[in-house]
Amino acid sequence: MTAVRQSEARETGRSRVAQVRLQPDEFAALHDVMRRLELPSTSEALREGLRLLVREAAEISAAEEIQSFYGGRPAPLPDGVAEATEEELAAADAAQW
Repeated sequence: MTAVRQSEARETGRSRVAQVRLQPDEFAALHDVMRRLELPSTSEALREGLRLLVREAAEISAAEEIQSFYGGRPAPLPDGVAEATEEELAAADAAQW
């Protein structure tokens, strides 16, 4: 599809079909997620995954912009916020969800 037709599709809100091939364990994980999150369809589950990927990419982009702005120097901390100690950083790294 040309860039013009893709742009038109976005502007008119027409949906597009995409296919994905999943391994058996991935398919099982998808269905487990659908059940746990009460997602009504495979399409909705995959759309939710895409929304999370888009958000993560935006966060990475923002972090890269901040790093670029400060030229490799650490960004300043807000007023009243103390810099983390080595022990606090180690504890955060060791924390599990």
